[in-house]
Amino acid sequence: MNYSQAVRKIVSDYRRRISEYEQAELDLMEQNAEFKKCELSLRELKLKKAKGEKINERNLSELEAQNKKIRKSTGLVPPAPNCKVCGDTGRVNGRFCDCAVKLSIASQTGEIGIPLHKFEEVDYSVYGEKADEYRKLFGNIATICSNYPNNKKRCLVISGSTGNGKTYLAGCAVQKVLERGMSVMALTAFSANNRFLKFHTSFDNDKYEYLDPMIDCALLVIDDLGTESILKNVTIEYLYQVINERNTIGKLTLITTNLGHNDILTRYGERIYSRLFDKSLSYAVAIKGKDIRSAL
Repeated sequence: MNYSQAVRKIVSDYRRRISEYEQAELDLMEQNAEFKKCELSLRELKLKKAKGEKINERNLSELEAQNKKIRKSTGLVPPAPNCKVCGDTGRVNGRFCDCAVKLSIASQTGEIGIPLHKFEEVDYSVYGEKADEYRKLFGNIATICSNYPNNKKRCLVISGSTGNGKTYLAGCAVQKVLERGMSVMALTAFSANNRFLKFHTSFDNDKYEYLDPMIDCALLVIDDLGTESILKNVTIEYLYQVINERNTIGKLTLITTNLGHNDILTRYGERIYSRLFDKSLSYAVAIKGKDIRSAL
């Protein structure tokens, strides 16, 4: 499902709920004489007021209160949009709303390619003497994920050796953002590279489904950056495009990697390195500790 299809579904679902509500309103008028009388009188007064005619404001208030009471007692409540941001239109300020991005991603397989965990359930005892260090790190990432988009740090880079909790931390971040109802795409570096390749080798309009969700989702996780193959004219070019665009539009990106800073610079070049470690936007941490994967 592409973004346009997602928007059509969101709009269609909301219209369906509105239609069902309107039918329920008609049914209630057929079944409840008190409500019918009240509703028709209320509509008549409101119409006169809209035309500029003088009406009894006290009578209007009493009818509104009576109407509201009957509706509440019968469970006749107008359906609210599922998305408070766009009002179930699927668009905001000329861009696709995050609800449309989320629906589009959800229709694709492999949207969450890492295990999910909760910050509240982390057992810091498995980190031994590094427990306080990990507690601070997890707390900082949790705060960033909870405050987004009202925080300056948007590009999170967690580096360290194999098995020291990077993917576990990423799974906690994903769960936190999902709990807030925002769109998430969590991919291994291999899967991300595969999307880049499919985009590069496709020649129809559907090709943008491979790259656009990576750019537009609220949180993008690329796990184990550095384990993917470097494909000529693909990997570095599209990785830069995704990271640069996300930094520009203020999206949240989390990258885990076994590579050190110098290794990232050597492998991916100055342009990507500068985007990942821009001090004004980035929160970068190098984890030093033993392999605790078996304990998790």
